[in-house]
Amino acid sequence: KNPNRCADEYLDEIEDFIDFARTHNPGATRIRCPCRSCNNTLWETIENVLFHLVRNGMIETYSTWNHHREQLATRVDNVEPIVDPNEQVMDIINDAFPFASNNIN
Repeated sequence: KNPNRCADEYLDEIEDFIDFARTHNPGATRIRCPCRSCNNTLWETIENVLFHLVRNGMIETYSTWNHHREQLATRVDNVEPIVDPNEQVMDIINDAFPFASNNIN
């Protein structure tokens, strides 16, 4: 919430955000960029997100980092398993055509 993007406090908070995003997205090379320009709609490398946040500032209303897994970190009981999209498609096909062969070749 600090309007001075050169202030040590602002830069410290941005570093905290980047550390949080790295911790809660292990192995991710890109995350949603919460800068005012990208508005959490564009995926950027973590290094670019850091640059964007210093240059553009963070969206003022983004206080709960739900696109960066803050809700998952605080509400572990609501975590859904990660499902392969190909498996989801096969499940839908199997539900629609239960007598069809599983051989997709």
